[in-house]
Amino acid sequence: MVFLSHVRFGRSGDDVKTVQRALMAAGFNLPAGVTGVYDGQTRSAYAAWQRSLGLTGPAADGFPGCSSLTKLGHKSGFAVDCRHPGAIPASSVRFTKNSGILHGKDTARGFAERVCTLTGAPSGWVTGVSNGANLLTLMFRESSFNPNAVNLSDDNATGAVQSDGAHFNCSRGYAQVTAETFAEDHEKGTSNLIYDPLANIAAAVNYIWRRYGDISRVQQANPNLPPHPY
Repeated sequence: MVFLSHVRFGRSGDDVKTVQRALMAAGFNLPAGVTGVYDGQTRSAYAAWQRSLGLTGPAADGFPGCSSLTKLGHKSGFAVDCRHPGAIPASSVRFTKNSGILHGKDTARGFAERVCTLTGAPSGWVTGVSNGANLLTLMFRESSFNPNAVNLSDDNATGAVQSDGAHFNCSRGYAQVTAETFAEDHEKGTSNLIYDPLANIAAAVNYIWRRYGDISRVQQANPNLPPHPY
């Protein structure tokens, strides 16, 4: 079984090795061979696989999607699970706010660095990737580094009022994730508290991987571009 969530740019592990072997068996070139790291060579080979399926443009950018990875699995004999392994029911999300956490960039940076270790995201997601995009820019724009931030007025502010006094679907926490996104992209081993810094940022990281493939493609994380919802 290969988990889609394990086959992401910058991640490493046995699932990446399985995909690399499958790409090579299908005739796509990986000059450094099976490294276990989803690096540039793997992205290029995967993009070639996507093009062989008739995909073009953003759909053939080397970032695996459920359909293309499942087809590679069928060709090479492995099953694919497109669900995030840490996903939880939305009904189990809890809305208790934090106490005693200092607001500010240094505190946020510490949590972001720990999340990269938890999720396997590259450390460059904190310091800045090739185009400058980084988690700290995203978190500042979303919450001004306030782990208890909640948006009471955007389009997500719907649903039943929860224990924090905000509607169920409101965006919350450092990275302003909704309860549905938090549940779907929940990182195994973190709490079910949406305001919890580690759980909140980890869910955002997993969401970015799932939707964008890499943080470099998230305008809200790029300090060189205007803010934009992500």
